[in-house]
Amino acid sequence: MSPHPVRRLITTAAALLAFCTFGLGWASASFEDGAVGVKLSYFYGREAAWSPDGRLIAIPAKNGIKLRDVEAGTARTIKAPPQRVFPEPPGRLSWSADGRALRYVTTIGPNGKRGSWLTEVRPDGSGLRQVRLGIRVAQTAWARQGWPMAFSTGYYAYDIDKGALGPNPALLVVPRFGAAPKTIVRVGPEVREAAIEDPQFSPDGERILYQRSERRTDSIWTVRPDGSNRCRLGPVLVTAFDAAWSPGGDTIAYAGVKRGDLRTRLYVVSSTGGKPRRISEQEILDGPVWSPNGDWVTFSNYEGEIRRVHPDGTGEEVIAELPGEEVRGLLWSPDGRRLAYMARPFPESD
Repeated sequence: MSPHPVRRLITTAAALLAFCTFGLGWASASFEDGAVGVKLSYFYGREAAWSPDGRLIAIPAKNGIKLRDVEAGTARTIKAPPQRVFPEPPGRLSWSADGRALRYVTTIGPNGKRGSWLTEVRPDGSGLRQVRLGIRVAQTAWARQGWPMAFSTGYYAYDIDKGALGPNPALLVVPRFGAAPKTIVRVGPEVREAAIEDPQFSPDGERILYQRSERRTDSIWTVRPDGSNRCRLGPVLVTAFDAAWSPGGDTIAYAGVKRGDLRTRLYVVSSTGGKPRRISEQEILDGPVWSPNGDWVTFSNYEGEIRRVHPDGTGEEVIAELPGEEVRGLLWSPDGRRLAYMARPFPESD
């Protein structure tokens, strides 16, 4: 099995332990160039999402979705099915392009029914609707325009009615609310210890980026939403994760580990393929995350620093220092004025 899921499960367990300590994390830190850091809960921060206008952050809550107004410093909770998927949530909440709806997947359906339920609710709590997807959802991705939605099945496909179908990891697309999922990528049963993870739409919605893991190696691929024109980017790596499209869609940044170097480094590669290029000598803890204008790639390291570097590898600088803190879940607001993040003291080593 790829080391990637182990990393995720450890992170999830750590987040559960940290929940009682960090609560909703209202503390803030001032960054350079007028950017303000917004600290999020270590339990829910990875699933948080900025509204399109950058005014609100939607955060999963025990009884629905919490909407935090970062300007006013207030919060309110929408009563809706909580975002729950075992062993970890399937990805960030998603706002519609016009900000009039929130969408996500949860295992809690109408009247407590279990399954994988595509869920939509308005920011005022009205208009709740759910539709059953009929297959286990591991991780989700949404086109910037709102639809289609894509999801991976993780390490095995699971049909709610028929039971386990795998191990046949797959990537599926849902064109609109209520439509049946369509499989566009599937790993055959002859490939053992495989997974399809981390789907992400290109800014124009024309391609889906995803990670394929098998036999303890990882590779990064793109494919069209109809399943055509599948393309692998760069070489096979020991580990690759958190791949991210640039806002212009021409470059992909990712954290990767190559053979002969056990440290996680920051790379960029053309979205059409080619040779990856390392753009920082830092060992990365979390990231990369692109700034909204595409001028910077942001990441955190093991020294509690939040750094940024130009995609050509120049101009690297520290934009925030949180000594002794484990900083994860970096998320720029759409206007680039605020950077949301999770932070907690590093666990003490034995």
